[in-house]
Amino acid sequence: MKPEVVAHEPKSLTGDVLNLLAWHIPDLVAYQHRDDEWWFAPLDDNLPLIRLNRHGLEMLRAMNGHTTLGHLLAKYGSKVCGPDGQPGQWHLERWALPNYSLCYFGENPPGGHRHAAKWDLLLQQIREGWSGKEGFEGEEHLEDFHVHDLKDSGEDDGHFDAIETTVSHLFREPTEALQGLTYGRLLMQKFRRLGWFTPKPKVIVEVGGGLGYVARELGKELLPFEKQGLKYYSVDITRPFLRLQIARARSGGWPCAGTQANGEWLPFKDHSIDLVVDNENMADMTPVKLTKQELLSGIGETPQHQEALDWIRRVRLPIGSDVPDDVIFNLGPFRFVSELWRVLKPGGRAFLTEFGIEEGWPAPVKLPGHTEYEVQYEHLRQAVRWLGFQEHYVSLPQFLTMKPDTKVLCTGAAYTIQRFCQALDKPFVVRAYTEGELCQALGDMLSKLQGTHYHDVADPAWFGLIDFKVLLLEKPGATPKAAFTENKGYRWYSQR
Repeated sequence: MKPEVVAHEPKSLTGDVLNLLAWHIPDLVAYQHRDDEWWFAPLDDNLPLIRLNRHGLEMLRAMNGHTTLGHLLAKYGSKVCGPDGQPGQWHLERWALPNYSLCYFGENPPGGHRHAAKWDLLLQQIREGWSGKEGFEGEEHLEDFHVHDLKDSGEDDGHFDAIETTVSHLFREPTEALQGLTYGRLLMQKFRRLGWFTPKPKVIVEVGGGLGYVARELGKELLPFEKQGLKYYSVDITRPFLRLQIARARSGGWPCAGTQANGEWLPFKDHSIDLVVDNENMADMTPVKLTKQELLSGIGETPQHQEALDWIRRVRLPIGSDVPDDVIFNLGPFRFVSELWRVLKPGGRAFLTEFGIEEGWPAPVKLPGHTEYEVQYEHLRQAVRWLGFQEHYVSLPQFLTMKPDTKVLCTGAAYTIQRFCQALDKPFVVRAYTEGELCQALGDMLSKLQGTHYHDVADPAWFGLIDFKVLLLEKPGATPKAAFTENKGYRWYSQR
């Protein structure tokens, strides 16, 4: 269930507002349902589809950055612009609201220059409109959102389709972009090549496993005998997700159990886990907002702030000479890697991935109903080395050996097509589609769509995959492995 968005009153089309220029949002996808009826999807899927006739379509196309709102109102305001009878004025009053987001009214495009319009800034404004808040949302907000606000969200894929879309969710089905594999199966192949299943781990923990697709696909990549003697645990702060995680893990052949817990405080004994998989969760962990005075003095205004400052001092993070008035610090991820050090056995390993940065301080990322925060990887890597881990750091596309020029459907187009299909009672899942895969999924419907567009999978305009990083951790102290050299069919073993 999508969190309820902030209500906006229709715009008042009077005074200076009439002098504003109008732009339609780039890359709108349209579906021609009948000869004189086109469908468009508002950004908020709690709103019904927008149905336009030729007058409405003409008005939308006239929003090219050269036409004023007053001119549009005079030309189309009284015309019936859709089969439901609403006049053009009704649409003009609503289309530029964050809930609709079909167009933008302003003296200049978002970000300023006409030929370098920063539509991502407009998307940020839309997300702030969805969440109803700007800036930092508090140090308990993320936990409250995942514990309480998502209590009814474990029944289908809707939450991860539209709110917290993850890389693993987009690649949960076999895809050409991953050599015909799913994300989970390719991940297990990577674990094998790293030697993480030689010898095989006996206790595996997945933290924040979403809807369980990764667990299922990890298991499918192993043969049945390879899973004998293994235990697979799901840990998630959101209780509704646990049921699906356990069910899908079992369908993948894992003997699985689950528990509701916060990954910042893992419910396991010291030195009890062989392998931890944490897939796109760290941006949901506790952030703190520290003032310049706190950073310079080392004295926190609250116990949480003091804990963050103690970490900064302990691992000797560079603060720099030009300190901002306030900064955001990833306290939750620091707690998490500390917990990993505690629960992993000697020789235990962890796979962590999340979007993040390598310079500066984390920034907020607005999503419907809540805000996530970038992971500062240089800070986190300094922490894991201080704890004693051996670490390897790489971008997610590089780790998965993805072909960067593989063309995939824009995620926004996928959301829109899903809404059209829902109105037609046609099944359609949001995921990464190549052109051939989309054709197979839609059949004859594809020819009635206009505005479908594809990006290179590595293009930041698609999903920003290059911003997703992988941190591979290994706790030293494993039992030495027997090594051998071979000469004329004889093997000579030694201990390393």
